[in-house]
Amino acid sequence: MTGGWPIPRSERPWSGLAVFYASASTAIATWCFFIGGQVADYLNATAGTLTIICGSLLGILPVILACLPPCGKYGVDSVVTSKAQLGTRGSIFAIALIYLSVVGWNIVLTISFSRAGAELLVATGIAPRPARTLLETAMSLTGAAVVWYALRKGADSLRSATTYMAPGVIVLGLVVLALLIQRIGWHEIIAAEPVAARPDPRYNYATGVELLISANLSWWPYAGAIIRLSPSVRATLWPAVFGLGLSVGLVSLIGLYTSLAVPGSGGDPTRHLFALGGPWVALAGLAFIVLANVATIIVGSYVATLALSQVPPVNRAPWNVSTLTAIIPVTIASAFFALPAAEHFRTFLAFCGVLFGPMAGIQIVDYYLLRRRRLDMAAAFDNSRHSAYYFWKGINPVGFAALAAGSAAYFYLLNPFTYTSRPPYDYITAAIPATLLSAAIYALGVTLILRPSGKGGYIR
Repeated sequence: MTGGWPIPRSERPWSGLAVFYASASTAIATWCFFIGGQVADYLNATAGTLTIICGSLLGILPVILACLPPCGKYGVDSVVTSKAQLGTRGSIFAIALIYLSVVGWNIVLTISFSRAGAELLVATGIAPRPARTLLETAMSLTGAAVVWYALRKGADSLRSATTYMAPGVIVLGLVVLALLIQRIGWHEIIAAEPVAARPDPRYNYATGVELLISANLSWWPYAGAIIRLSPSVRATLWPAVFGLGLSVGLVSLIGLYTSLAVPGSGGDPTRHLFALGGPWVALAGLAFIVLANVATIIVGSYVATLALSQVPPVNRAPWNVSTLTAIIPVTIASAFFALPAAEHFRTFLAFCGVLFGPMAGIQIVDYYLLRRRRLDMAAAFDNSRHSAYYFWKGINPVGFAALAAGSAAYFYLLNPFTYTSRPPYDYITAAIPATLLSAAIYALGVTLILRPSGKGGYIR
């Protein structure tokens, strides 16, 4: 289970509850605070709450459709299923996409984890405040060691870690939300106005939805790696939807309310819980960050390592050595480049929609409409020119053209660097149209190019 080979149903150990624990451990982390804080720039508490929940469910839908049936049916991850659309060599793009996105998320989480851990040590009097910078570096190194140890047995260790961490993360998240409402006051939160709202309310609503859609589209690599470990697709559906999708929305509400009630907080309640409720309240918030972020980093490191394990020479290295390829870059970046990484969070979030939406779109149309829910696993693991997924020298140009078209459509509708938009973004957002366009172009390319040429294993 530490490689990309298909797992027979009889050897898949995860129940629906285990899938939920792993999904919730993945989704619930301090990035939810940051996402909610971004939404608070545009919407108030009432509109923001509805928008966050709506965007969460819209964003998880393409991921579930693209990953749940094929990964659950064949016991493989998202990289293997992408070979049917990108080619046996073209799937390197999917591996790079998974690795870079997961490492990016883990850097954000490790930075937050190290800061929270340092603050926890200072607040309890264990360490002096002048040593804070050194403590943050030490916490990054400690977190890396914990993650590496937790993954020593692959999927078995992952299940053990998330089974114990997920309930604690959920309870602490509810405690932080309750304390926040109690200390600040619900009326104060409701009355607060967004600080950076545009004159056009349609843009504000669309951007609020877009932020959550993009965040949930980034679960594409995580979903495949988790779902492949369960023998039942049906039993995995709702645990994945609630664990990966709805959890993000619910915990993002903490960031929304905090940012509205405490302008300049960026959605992070832990900076202000000490002043609002004293040391014990602050400790609850800091404990949430430490536990939630470690759990998510563990899952992310497993996903990144699983993807890289399909590339030589990583696939020949022992599992405990392979995990270092996902852990070391995160540790270095969070310890020495924390400020630049934190400043580009919103741009990183938008790029998740730019890339993962179109990828999910072409997989959905390919699996359900063009291949009639059947993939050729022998072809997926055959890198020779005789493979049905070899296309042209191992690359499917139709798949990459569809990805490029979807990404271009996203950039046209919403610039991820400046967040300036063009019509009709205010009505349709950016990620969903990009996803649909990629799907349509891929279907057209298969009909006009691949099927007539006999490439890709499509039935004439």
